Amino acid sequence: MSVEQEKAATFVGRLWENPSLSGLSPLQKEEQLIQFLEINGTTLQPTLASSAFFPDLPWPRILELLKSALSDFANKALSPLYEAILERKMDFSFTLHMAHQSSTPLAVKTQMGQFLTALSGQINSRKELTGPLMGVGTGVINRYMEKIFQRQKYISFELRKVQRLKISSNEVTDLVKATMLIRPSVQFFSPDGQPASSGRNLFLISSAFAGKVTKEAAKSLNLMPEAVVKAGVNSSLSFQDNPYMESTARLAAVFSHRCRNLKPGMKVDRGAESSDKSWFNVARKNYKFYGFDLDMLVELHGIAAENGW
Repeated sequence: MSVEQEKAATFVGRLWENPSLSGLSPLQKEEQLIQFLEINGTTLQPTLASSAFFPDLPWPRILELLKSALSDFANKALSPLYEAILERKMDFSFTLHMAHQSSTPLAVKTQMGQFLTALSGQINSRKELTGPLMGVGTGVINRYMEKIFQRQKYISFELRKVQRLKISSNEVTDLVKATMLIRPSVQFFSPDGQPASSGRNLFLISSAFAGKVTKEAAKSLNLMPEAVVKAGVNSSLSFQDNPYMESTARLAAVFSHRCRNLKPGMKVDRGAESSDKSWFNVARKNYKFYGFDLDMLVELHGIAAENGW
């Protein structure tokens, strides 16, 4: 490590340990600190260009060093996070009940860990991992899926009767989590990390493009049932344009968006709407733009309202 890299790591280390960032995932921390550096460049530049830091370097090079140091800090935290999520937050036994080549849940889990590492190595798919990791890692998916199966309403019907998932409710929950983790493959396998837009907005892709990505993703996840890989990719389709897309894909899309900026333990002021209820309320108004299933949003909003989430 060069002298400049050591200085960058020292400066970034102080930012990384800021108490205001506690509770955020490594990728959320990285994203917020990058925004902080870019927005406050004019203020930071005189200090960082001083003799104590980088006196002979232009600001673009200084920013590059700081971003690289940030990436190193995030990567060090991501590896144990992947391990914790795959070991303690989900189970891959659902794969035993799906049509696919013979493979053990352990082998599927190991391959998923390798795939997550690959996704985080590319800038655009790395960004899209934020929501899935928060959703799976914080237990958000567990609590909503539990209420969904207790209610036995629209979402449960779509999972059981339409998608015909004949596995336990816990296994369906793990299936949704796996679908979320595969979702960033759209960015990973897109040219220059930019998926071919469906024309409606930059978040959504066409069914033809989804088919191409599914073929590539299935090669990297050849132990995972292809139906799961397909649903992960299809979560970037618009439900309005693709009304027969898997219910697990529709849930993965909603939960991934919701959890992208999730901050666990955030206190709500008296009289204010709870964070989940507020988010689902706004999402209901913009469901067409994001390609969401409105009926799912209505039910999830109801669950959030009933439970003070």
